Order: sequence, then structure tokens, then C-alpha cells
Amino acid sequence: MKKEKSLKVKFITTFTVICASVTFISAFSGFLLSLSTDTKKLDSLGIISGTDGPTAVFVAGQSSFYLLTAVFALPTILGVIYLAAIRYNNKHN
Repeated sequence: MKKEKSLKVKFITTFTVICASVTFISAFSGFLLSLSTDTKKLDSLGIISGTDGPTAVFVAGQSSFYLLTAVFALPTILGVIYLAAIRYNNKHN
């Protein structure tokens, strides 16, 4: 039982560190990219087609760095809260 709990805490710690790394990298790369380039040049074009279906063309005018940051920030915050709760329970038991 103790080994399973330790393995769970190690997994959550690793996952939290990975999510935090992605969060910081995406936040700072989006910020630095917006400083160094003109945002009009960052338009992207995507073409989605099927073999027998219609073709759709998507034009994106904004990058999604902020969405990526928000998506990975939430598990980072939850992981830190969980690990803090585990540490608090270990000290008071």
C-alpha cells in the first residue's frame, strides 16, 4: 500500500513538472515571438479534405500560445495543490 502511494506521488510529481515546463515554455515563447515578429506574418492556412467529401480551408490569424498556456497551467496548479495536501497530511499524521 505504501509503495503504491509512493508511486502515485512520483507520477503526479513528474506530470506536474512536465506540465509546468510546457506552461512556462509556451508562455515565454509566445511573448518573445510576439516581440520579435510582426503578427500579420503569423497567419496560417490549413486545408482539410476527404477523399470523397468537401474540402475546408481554415485561415487562422492568431497563434494559440495563450490557449496552450492555459491548458497546461490548470494541471500544474492542480498537481501543486494535490502535492501540498499530501505533504500536509504526512506531517500531521
